[in-house]
Amino acid sequence: MSSEVRIVIEKVPEPPRVTERVRAALADNHQVAARLDGADPSRLIVTADVLGDHDDEPGAQTTAQAGAAPFRATVFDPVANRGIELRGHLDRPEEAEVRSSTRRPLPTSAEVEAAVRTLRTDARFPADAIVYRSMPPLADVERPDGSRARRLTLGIYRPSGTPRHRIVAVDIAAGEVDWEPAGVAAHTDGDHGDCEERLPAEVLPLRDRGGPAMVRMRVISGGEELWNLVVVRPRDSAPAGNGSGVELRQVRYRGRLVLRRAHVPILNVRYDDGTTFRDWQNTETRFRAVGQDPVGWGWRVCDRPPQTILESGTDAGAFQGVAFYYDDDDGEVRIVSELEAGWYRYVSDWRLALDGTIKPRFGFGAIKNPMTCQRHHHHAYWRFDFDIGGSRADVVEQGHAVSGVGDEGWAPITRETKRRRGAAARHWRVRDKSSGYGYRIVPGEHDGTADAFGISDLWFLRNHPDELTDDPLMDDRAHLDAFLNGEDIAATDVVVWYGGHFVHDQHHDPQPHQGHIVGPDLIPMVW
Repeated sequence: MSSEVRIVIEKVPEPPRVTERVRAALADNHQVAARLDGADPSRLIVTADVLGDHDDEPGAQTTAQAGAAPFRATVFDPVANRGIELRGHLDRPEEAEVRSSTRRPLPTSAEVEAAVRTLRTDARFPADAIVYRSMPPLADVERPDGSRARRLTLGIYRPSGTPRHRIVAVDIAAGEVDWEPAGVAAHTDGDHGDCEERLPAEVLPLRDRGGPAMVRMRVISGGEELWNLVVVRPRDSAPAGNGSGVELRQVRYRGRLVLRRAHVPILNVRYDDGTTFRDWQNTETRFRAVGQDPVGWGWRVCDRPPQTILESGTDAGAFQGVAFYYDDDDGEVRIVSELEAGWYRYVSDWRLALDGTIKPRFGFGAIKNPMTCQRHHHHAYWRFDFDIGGSRADVVEQGHAVSGVGDEGWAPITRETKRRRGAAARHWRVRDKSSGYGYRIVPGEHDGTADAFGISDLWFLRNHPDELTDDPLMDDRAHLDAFLNGEDIAATDVVVWYGGHFVHDQHHDPQPHQGHIVGPDLIPMVW
């Protein structure tokens, strides 16, 4: 690391433990007991998000303010395979409104461990097999009475056996294994898994060793503080249950607020045969990072470039969490983590340049499995909650060519809308109406253009606390169009959703691995 540039990592007050508060209040909410038929509270899966801005800057609010914050939670009974949604305030969660919900949370670590035990005790389980996380994570099935059984999927890989790849479904409550489940990849010992170099690791190879949920990062160059922001681990990122990779909050450059929040709440994939998945981004996996841990486990300031699966070609590594590194050649700080979603491996990467440029990046990889050698399309959707200078009076403008190369005109966007990238829509900017300070949004060279499944490339919306992510409804597409209702976005609190689209074709992949990374450049204006 350059002696003139320092990365300072500091602890911040922990956010309200909203999930614990909601769980503690369940016994006092009679509607919950009625909707879930008196299910054992200890078996319920609870995920909750605080809505609003009170948690954007840890420690900035009083306990009373934090306690009065609104929340939204999902309470799910994995045995009955049934859930509900709660909406209320943290200071009186027992009075929360109860609604029906079709959401099915991801399997918990305890469920996965129970499913592995059930699988290994099955007489048909091969002794030489490696068990790994597969896609989709669930393969529920309808019972004769109309209810549905919750069934976790697991991948079985046999390096020298047959079939080499098989996906099974495990009903933990019934203690049963379905060796031929519908709706999952067919078992095979052909070439489908051979284009991926990385062997699958045994399921749950790592345990969470704790560490803070978030930290404050400051970047100091020549005695001047350039960057000051809060970084949230993928494990603790919002929305609860699925996460959004490395999440940034209260991002300030040279003392001036740029982004109130920035993350990737939506990530999905579609194969050419029509198979689709909605992926999650709160499961951290191992990668190589060498350095010091100034605030405890999960946060490392590196003295050499960290190596994710994209650089090293493997899941091998002893670190799990968020790594920081200053690249002296590029003049930028990297904030990076590696994520696991079934057999997929993702890299959540932010690059903050000394000149104020922000480079959000997302990378794509995988381990050996029955699917990813087939051509497929990844879609990552960033959510940028701009708040230039903290005034919440920002304007959005679209750049277009006027009369020649480099000659740029700007047209205001005053109503909520969406846009595709193309010759007539090359880049955009968000700026404070009064000061003129702002950021240009310039697409990356690998970001592609949305197909029918990807929907669009950008959405420009008015900020609403309950629009942290979409509702996937009946399919895995990004349902951001549901937020488009024609609201005025001139001189207001603006949110920009940005989609990066990557065609992953293992037989025609660009080399080197940089072709597996998407993301725009956010370039400062007037600063």
